[in-house]
Amino acid sequence: MCDSPAVSERGRRRDAEENRDRILRAARTLLARQPAASMDDLAQAAGVVRRTVYAHFPNRDALLAGLADRCAADLLDALAVTDRGALEPEVALADFALTVWAAGEQYRLLISLAETGLGMAGLRDLLHPIAEQSYQLLVRGREQGRFATHLPLPVLSAALQAMTLAMMRAVNDELWVDDGTRSTVGLLVAAGLTPAAAEEAIREARETLRPV
Repeated sequence: MCDSPAVSERGRRRDAEENRDRILRAARTLLARQPAASMDDLAQAAGVVRRTVYAHFPNRDALLAGLADRCAADLLDALAVTDRGALEPEVALADFALTVWAAGEQYRLLISLAETGLGMAGLRDLLHPIAEQSYQLLVRGREQGRFATHLPLPVLSAALQAMTLAMMRAVNDELWVDDGTRSTVGLLVAAGLTPAAAEEAIREARETLRPV
């Protein structure tokens, strides 16, 4: 018996969604290694014909925008795993920084996309929901007297984001290797903690998140 038109349409939509996901997964891997890779290179990496790639992404700009949206969404999903409202402010900020670093493949790819086609303004727009989370952690920490007051909060928040981007870029450029510890110490010290207090906050964050 033949499938009904509605069933056939659902099947086509499911196939289209699977193809789009496959293309974005392949693009994430390919462009992280070869930012200048062509759409033909992407089709080959995704195991689809070029026509399928262009059906979802009519040009490279559309592909970059779609990939950047996916990377930003994945970062937000990773950050949503922990309820930082239950943590002390410095521990919460340490967990936030460690989570971003652990999701660094997506973060570093966002940087690469910004530099090759998305633009820094586009990157700021994508990172705004993520930056807002760190800003609120800084607000809470200041209210509880945990963080320094030498800079206005918007300036401090922007500076920490710029530091994170710079340290991620240093990884891209193979200037250093870090599991997230040294970069998080740097961010916490910039927020006003001593190095010893920063290391203790990182230890507590990792112990809090350790699987039972």
